Amino acid sequence: MWGDEPQLQAFRERLKLLLEAHQQELNPKPITAKEGDVLFRQGDPVDTLMLLTSGKVAVDVHQGSERHTLAVVEAVELLGEVGFFANGQHYADFRVVDGAAELLALSGEDLLQAMLFDSDLAVEMLALVSERCRRGNRVIGLLLSGIEAVHDHETERLEQTTRELGGIHFCIAKASRQLQRLHQTSTSQPT
Repeated sequence: MWGDEPQLQAFRERLKLLLEAHQQELNPKPITAKEGDVLFRQGDPVDTLMLLTSGKVAVDVHQGSERHTLAVVEAVELLGEVGFFANGQHYADFRVVDGAAELLALSGEDLLQAMLFDSDLAVEMLALVSERCRRGNRVIGLLLSGIEAVHDHETERLEQTTRELGGIHFCIAKASRQLQRLHQTSTSQPT
């Protein structure tokens, strides 16, 4: 999804093993969710995290009446940890897409307790949140570069930026196409 899948796959496997090692303390609850089910809502408090074991989940952010899909994540992926470790609120809706999904629900407090006694688990959770922030910052930087390229009528810079954005994820590619349309509109209008 983000261009470094082998590294991400290894991380997912390590996290899955660590969570399985703490299964007794975490006491995960299995959940089967149907397509369209919203697992978490933007702005709601985070008290439960979920491990997506099969299926796909869209991460949707609301801006007023608009909804933007930031990503579609696949198993094995932890959901809800960013809000849990940040401000205690979900930053997005998490919606099941493309069929049913199997998940394990974990109490946030139980996960914190497990992390207190297992530095490997704490490091993996920190690595997960840090990686999500790093990737988000990269996308923001590319989008800003694309906006500046449109503003400054720098076609070559815009093309390079849109290529990079297009390789990240379908929803980011959509933003990239919009930048190209803005550029076409701005260059076709008389100055």
